[in-house]
Amino acid sequence: MNVQEMERRFFELKGKFDVGAISEDEFKAEIAKLQFEDQVGKRWMIGAQSGKWYVNEGARWIPGTPPGAEPPPPEPRTSAPAKPETLRAPARSRVALPSARALPTPSLPTLPITGPLLIVVAGLAALVIVLIAWIAIDLMVPGKPISSFFGNLTGGATAPRATTPLAAPPASNNAAALIAMGDTLFLQSRVDAALAQYQSAAQITPTNPAPLIRWSRALAMRGQIADALTRAQQATQRAPNDAEANAQLCRAQLWGGAAEDAVATCNRAVQQDSKNANAHAFLAEAYLHVGRQTDALAQAQLALQLAPNSAEAHRAQAWVLTLQGQKENAFAEWKQTTVLEPDLYFRHFEFAEALRVYLGNPNDAVVEYQKSLALYGGYIPAIHRLGLALIDANKSREAIPHLQRAITLDPTNAEGFAYLGIAFGKSNQCNQAIPYFDQALKFDPNNSIAQRGLADCKSGKSPELAPVAPPTVPLIVPTLVPPK
Repeated sequence: MNVQEMERRFFELKGKFDVGAISEDEFKAEIAKLQFEDQVGKRWMIGAQSGKWYVNEGARWIPGTPPGAEPPPPEPRTSAPAKPETLRAPARSRVALPSARALPTPSLPTLPITGPLLIVVAGLAALVIVLIAWIAIDLMVPGKPISSFFGNLTGGATAPRATTPLAAPPASNNAAALIAMGDTLFLQSRVDAALAQYQSAAQITPTNPAPLIRWSRALAMRGQIADALTRAQQATQRAPNDAEANAQLCRAQLWGGAAEDAVATCNRAVQQDSKNANAHAFLAEAYLHVGRQTDALAQAQLALQLAPNSAEAHRAQAWVLTLQGQKENAFAEWKQTTVLEPDLYFRHFEFAEALRVYLGNPNDAVVEYQKSLALYGGYIPAIHRLGLALIDANKSREAIPHLQRAITLDPTNAEGFAYLGIAFGKSNQCNQAIPYFDQALKFDPNNSIAQRGLADCKSGKSPELAPVAPPTVPLIVPTLVPPK
């Protein structure tokens, strides 16, 4: 097996173990087979719990990316070295090194001490003494007589000595640099690194709302809505009349399910600064959630007029057109969001969501989900939704490893288990589908996908997904609970 096949095998085994289809001993025995030696003789293995690759460096196993594998998603740094969960590293053979006592000591050549040599040494010593005295007098006597004398001879001026240390750059300048770096990192989908920059900026400027606004935006797009709401509230506490802070609070409220509050907050932001494009764009989205499509269109168009190159303005217009059923125009607007911010994983993810749910184009959705994951491989919703898009595109067998990976990363998601059962069932593997349906119903007894899939499999039929009409409001970003 190559690296990709081993990874797929891991997620398959982990999924079976999670639902009780195989025992712990069977799981460990199969996982132990997922290792290999590369061309330079290094041993690689998959961790039994994390699914990450480790390489043997003699006395320990350390995380790494084996030849032929995609790099792992970015993670926060930890102080302790990582090690595989259940495997023990082979002992390193010891090589004897020569002791320091055994090494030969080089000898210095000796010079014959003669009369002329003594004269030269004495002269050099006297010269050194004169120089030391000269420097001492110049430093201790007011007016620096020696330096002044030679300065007058040469027509030059003596540079004044610094008497106070240079002042440190203002904290506001440091904060601005941190925010700018955070913005750059975030647009490159380096989310954890960006969050660290915003947090540092917020700490050194306790009255500036800007780092908290950016911090909230990054958290919201990653699905940490409760934390995003907290940071946005802190930003408005620092600057109650700041339109950008209120606009971000509006978004956090909306994605948290408080649409009416979001409308009020966004209207306040627009009143504070009628030229703030984000305030108009977020208000457009909020209006769509409360059924005011005409007002939403007006706000989206105003946002575009104010900021024609804003991805947020084009996103607002894309949602309006999507819900109006103007598929071609909506497609163009969604595409533009990815053109303006091509390296931000969230733009590709949301474009894929619109393609799959509203525009009836699962094949293109697969491509956009894959782009999102190439930029930010740890974004669980994209892994899960890629599996759904492959099912919709009649590629259920290809969906299985992605859905297995999704439930490994999010092991309490009932929907993930239900759709994995659907993928197995539609691949004519109902015997493997049933345990996943059962597990989904343990988490959520009312899960209709699992209920129907289980009934179909038990009756000998391939499970089918009931057609579902697209929502009449924009999709809310999936909420994730960060690990503690």
